[in-house]
Amino acid sequence: MSMLRQDPLTGRWVIIATGRGGRPNEFPLLQRGGAAEGRCPFCPGHEADTTPEVLALGRPHGAMPNSPGWRLRAFPNLYPAVTAAPHGAAGGESDDLLSAWPGHGRHEVVVYTPDHRASLATLSEADFVALLDAVRQRAASFAAGPDIRFVAPFCNHGPEAGATLTHPHLQLIGTPRVPLLTVEKSLRLDAWRRDHDGCLLCDLAARERREGARLIRADAHWTALAPWASRFPWEVLLVPTRHGPSPLDLEPAAALSLAGMLGTILRALQRHHGDLSLNLVFHLAPRRGSDGSFAEPALDALGDRAIGQWHGHIELLPRLSRLAGFEAGTGYAINAVEPEAAAAQLRSAEGWT
Repeated sequence: MSMLRQDPLTGRWVIIATGRGGRPNEFPLLQRGGAAEGRCPFCPGHEADTTPEVLALGRPHGAMPNSPGWRLRAFPNLYPAVTAAPHGAAGGESDDLLSAWPGHGRHEVVVYTPDHRASLATLSEADFVALLDAVRQRAASFAAGPDIRFVAPFCNHGPEAGATLTHPHLQLIGTPRVPLLTVEKSLRLDAWRRDHDGCLLCDLAARERREGARLIRADAHWTALAPWASRFPWEVLLVPTRHGPSPLDLEPAAALSLAGMLGTILRALQRHHGDLSLNLVFHLAPRRGSDGSFAEPALDALGDRAIGQWHGHIELLPRLSRLAGFEAGTGYAINAVEPEAAAAQLRSAEGWT
């Protein structure tokens, strides 16, 4: 039996249709293969194939920049989605029908291991904590830019998730405009605060902890759950207990908790599905530009509430199904795996302490 469920944070509707899981499939999803053939620009010894690094960890003191010996390395993307604005660049142009804005911003890559065959699932907790801190540093650097109003750290792992290079890496993109999804979440967080005098995500995490059916793991610092209206099979939402604009501003104990939870969940998914494609997305609050505005009327109307009411969160999105015509044309998602069943499987993962 199918069920329509609405995501409380975004308002999107999802169809949970478990019967579709048995469909015949002549086009299996791609799995990541072995090491890519040829020269990998992210491997040690090939530092000259990338732009000059902005952050590196692991080299001994006094070692030359852009040389081997690192365990984490960050640098501007050689093929950026957005580019740095020239000094004095103008803003966007629009009329009543068509709007445009220059593609100015920042785009960086964080190669979080020198091992070409590694993945987030194979990182030690200590290396995961170091990665989280590096991403926090780079996100803070982006946010310090005068007209970066939105910063998105994310990981594309595997071909179905949009990765074009096999070597493990994350990316950050900073843009001068806030995406519609973040605007919609801000409005729903504000409406919940107005109607219920609380934070929507704090209240959601508390309810999932009480009821337990979709709860994967919880401790003093994080709640990991299978969302009520999961768009993707085996989707996971991670909500920090500490309310704040970024899920990366973590005390040491919270960072260690997140590293342990994510690592165990990723390894459990890998045991169930092999080296599946997935996205990991960090959701940060919108930011004001140098003119003091969000460049979005709805956010400008919220003012300080757009940041103060934001509750940073993280999504883990396995890509085990394809977007088809109905989903692409309507905005609905169809999920063949009931979130309660996925949560039960992940709760039984080995490695929980």
